[in-house]
Amino acid sequence: MRWSRDRAFCQANGWTPELSAQQVRDWWREWWRERREQAKYLRMIEVDGGLVGYAEWQDVQGGEAELGIAIGDSGLWGQGVGTQAGKQMLAWAFGELGLRRVWAEVHEPNARSLALMRRLGLREVSKNGTGEYQGAVVPMVQFELLCGKVRINRPAGE
Repeated sequence: MRWSRDRAFCQANGWTPELSAQQVRDWWREWWRERREQAKYLRMIEVDGGLVGYAEWQDVQGGEAELGIAIGDSGLWGQGVGTQAGKQMLAWAFGELGLRRVWAEVHEPNARSLALMRRLGLREVSKNGTGEYQGAVVPMVQFELLCGKVRINRPAGE
């Protein structure tokens, strides 16, 4: 429910803000029903024992998958939560899951997500297609990372 009340999160993730508790429950039930088969690729993100987001591998097939990370508490944006989750997801992908290539799509105006992908070592490969972001149709930036090419970019002074 907290995420559905967080306007910044809703705008960034295409959620409808201020839904009733029943509407939010219905939305999550449908989300879970649609992803039941993919649930084994979903990890919840916790901070201090509280659920603050999720990370998942989507479209897992042929040794490839798409990375998705959502931090539901916008107050935690810029605090390294997504970076830590992304590092763990990449270790899982190229380790236990045995993936050869991972990719992600980011709305071009989403500077935080663009920076996150770069910090995780993904490289921009194209701008292809559009998606809705904060009420506008914007270009999508595609990133990829190949197995064996993992490098973590650290900010200066870290």
